[in-house]
Amino acid sequence: MAKITRNGKAYDSADCTVFINGVPLEVTSATYGNEQEHQLNWTLGSNATSWSKGKITPNASIGIMMHDITPLEMAAKGGILNIKPFDVIITFTNEYNVIITDKLLVKFMKEGREVTGEMGLKMEYPLFALKVDLNVAN
Repeated sequence: MAKITRNGKAYDSADCTVFINGVPLEVTSATYGNEQEHQLNWTLGSNATSWSKGKITPNASIGIMMHDITPLEMAAKGGILNIKPFDVIITFTNEYNVIITDKLLVKFMKEGREVTGEMGLKMEYPLFALKVDLNVAN
């Protein structure tokens, strides 16, 4: 069983570093994980008699500031939708906790702009996730 530290230093967003193909990138948010299908199995009668689990589907999205996405768009020469699948490495590091490293294999599914009345333009990009591995460095 895992050891639980009470009243200790928590992981913070300031502890997070994101790398796309080894290049550090400032992001405003990152959401990712895996989801597995589950179903109840029925026989005659009104209650399920067992359950099964099925396919695992990875998912991911990332928030990027406009000043960070435009160099990617220019380098892609035709838009970020044309970029082949790439690695995203996300690490959580602080002096009090275990270093956590997650690895994603993704590609962009959407491009565009989100312009609001707020300063600092950013957009949440849904990603086509091919693989999401959590805690790869443990």
